[in-house]
Amino acid sequence: MHYRKFPFLLFFLLVFLFSSAFAETVLWEDENGTVLLGDSGEISFISADGHETGTISTQQSGQADAAAPSSLEEGYFIPAEAETADSSSAEVPTVFITPVPYDENDLPSGTPVPDAASSFVFRKTLRYGDSGEAVSRLQSRLLELGYYDARVSGGYYKITQSAVRAFQKQNGLTADGIAGRQTQEALYSASAVSVWESPLPQPTPVPTQYKLMVDVTNQIVRAYTYDENGQYSILVREMVCSTGTTKNPTPLGTTIMPKSRARWGYFPTWDSHAQYLTRIDKANAFHSVLYSAPNEKALSVSSYKALGTRQSHGCVRLVVSDAKWIYDNCQAGTIITVYESGIPDPEYTMSIKPALDENTLREIPRPAPTPLPVYSPENWPTSYRTLRRGKTGQDVFMLQMRLRELGYYQGSITGGYYEGTIEAVKAFQRDNGLSVDGLAGKNTQALLFRQTETEPQELPLETPVPDSTPPVPTFTPEPIPYIPVDQIVG
Repeated sequence: MHYRKFPFLLFFLLVFLFSSAFAETVLWEDENGTVLLGDSGEISFISADGHETGTISTQQSGQADAAAPSSLEEGYFIPAEAETADSSSAEVPTVFITPVPYDENDLPSGTPVPDAASSFVFRKTLRYGDSGEAVSRLQSRLLELGYYDARVSGGYYKITQSAVRAFQKQNGLTADGIAGRQTQEALYSASAVSVWESPLPQPTPVPTQYKLMVDVTNQIVRAYTYDENGQYSILVREMVCSTGTTKNPTPLGTTIMPKSRARWGYFPTWDSHAQYLTRIDKANAFHSVLYSAPNEKALSVSSYKALGTRQSHGCVRLVVSDAKWIYDNCQAGTIITVYESGIPDPEYTMSIKPALDENTLREIPRPAPTPLPVYSPENWPTSYRTLRRGKTGQDVFMLQMRLRELGYYQGSITGGYYEGTIEAVKAFQRDNGLSVDGLAGKNTQALLFRQTETEPQELPLETPVPDSTPPVPTFTPEPIPYIPVDQIVG
């Protein structure tokens, strides 16, 4: 093929290769920055409860020499269980226990059958593809209770998965075919319900404590909890963020948070790190602002300062305390909605953004709100400093109030000078023949705060008008007649 004849094909090929190369791939790390596993967007994660161990596959692109730890610490990111109807068709997960090469119906000679009556100690979650003595013991117990009707093979495949599902359904558990801690504790307990007994009732679904709403227009994540009617209407927390750019947007829509989360993550394409990662979907996560190394002293100041604007490649970046709050408080099953509110209010966004101490690289907690000043002409500024983006103070508050009064500003009155105020100042300057630069200098403010004849003026106190109503006559009592003392009778 001659690309000179088909230049548009070459162009689209280059665009495709470029966009593919800059996907936001994540390598999930432990506390020390050791790479645990790669993230292809389709991986299966082990529950991050500190009990899951096993061989970690690092034979993948760009990770052949990655160190594989002997165990997984609590809280490290390990992918969510695959819950497909036919797990046999699922791709081999990145993190896996190497399965034995035989089907569960083919019992190799000499395979010991464990005693299911022995004491139970939970050691690991078992799922499709696992093998070994723990699976043999699981099959034996399922056989004893009437759920399993095949040979005890030590291989966790379709028949075992179906038996686990049946046991879970009969015992009032979530029927996902995965033998986790709760399932195994019920299976090996004396109160386990056999296939011949009456089933236990299914658990009543309990709503997750929080719902997360990501306002892409204003770069704010809001966490709501439910009210007495079960509606997520109570605002708990507001968090400034950076979502994906217009070229690499954070997908709009509603997702359910997976179990997967990690203490640290590494973005190999960008050679950057982040803290407290919590999954949004298969390709994106909530996480902290960026770091040049898995070290809290290596924070990227530019990444922090960019909060409140679209900067990521699809993930949602947050200040560390907010990323940790989601990591600690929002469990799997949390509803996440990413949406465009369509009503920009940059002043409000910046009002919830904590400042950064560039010496300690720690966020400065926002101070408690103070009472707003009284807006009246008596409090208008009489001397003017030039106001520009980032300025704060009472003069900015008065400016915003005056602009709103004249119909130029519709955003939140915060006393912070950002894009909404800048655009309102430009509109005022344009209408009044001033230089349109969005800076509120002396001339702009003097004209803005000038009293005009069309504005309502305070009226003087009224002079009292005399009452013309005739007075009511005063009653005068009749005089008492004088009687001399000597004429008084007895």
